[in-house]
Amino acid sequence: MVIFVYSLCQIQSDFLLAVIIGLLPVILAFAFIVFVVYRSRREAEFRKREAELRLKQSEGELKALRAQINPHFIFNCLNSIHHYIQQQDAKEAGMYLIKFSQMIRYVLESSAKNWVSLEDELETNRNYLQLEQLRSNQSFSFGFSCAVDIDPADIFIPPMLLQPFLENAVWHGAKSNATIELKVSVENDTYLRCLIINSGDGTREKLPQDLSNFIKKSSMGLTLMEERFQSLNELRGFQSGFEISDLNGGGKEVRIYMPYEKEL
Repeated sequence: MVIFVYSLCQIQSDFLLAVIIGLLPVILAFAFIVFVVYRSRREAEFRKREAELRLKQSEGELKALRAQINPHFIFNCLNSIHHYIQQQDAKEAGMYLIKFSQMIRYVLESSAKNWVSLEDELETNRNYLQLEQLRSNQSFSFGFSCAVDIDPADIFIPPMLLQPFLENAVWHGAKSNATIELKVSVENDTYLRCLIINSGDGTREKLPQDLSNFIKKSSMGLTLMEERFQSLNELRGFQSGFEISDLNGGGKEVRIYMPYEKEL
């Protein structure tokens, strides 16, 4: 009887051991799956936090670049008004100081925004170029045009992306009888293509009353734009940017690819 009981216990023990051995791969597989899921979630959370940090860093860099671009913009506008005051009467200069104040208000307000209407951006740049025309005694002409499928009031773009290129066209090529053209068209569902054609020869004679003769100022417009496009691309995953090429017979052509939104 004792032998029988012992044999029965031995059989049960062997069976239990066999069951445990049989379940061991399942247990190990389950444990491995739990580990993989836990690690994946942990890595996903880490990547999320890392992306948020990069996003905050990029946003900070973008704000810093705007802070640098805006004084550059304001300086050159004041330079234009200074030229006009030196050459014309105070009454006319006062009228265009009002136009300048409208631009300054736009610059300050747009610096706090991620998107502004194309309509407002174009109007501000018209004001800017009109002031430059006054400063240079109408030495150049300009024109803006949009493709028929674009309603500037319903298109929104990052602020202050066009002005530095127009400024560069004025200060480094808009000589006597030069023409600056801005043509805006839709590249695809994400990007606008802005073409700036400057027929100037790339030179500009600095007048004696130019404020830059009295104020030390570094040229930083296009360098800042390169950095700003880089920050925009990193921040939003865009592939925006610009290309500059020479025109036959003199002048420059700038192709700008910028992101846009419709009806924010």
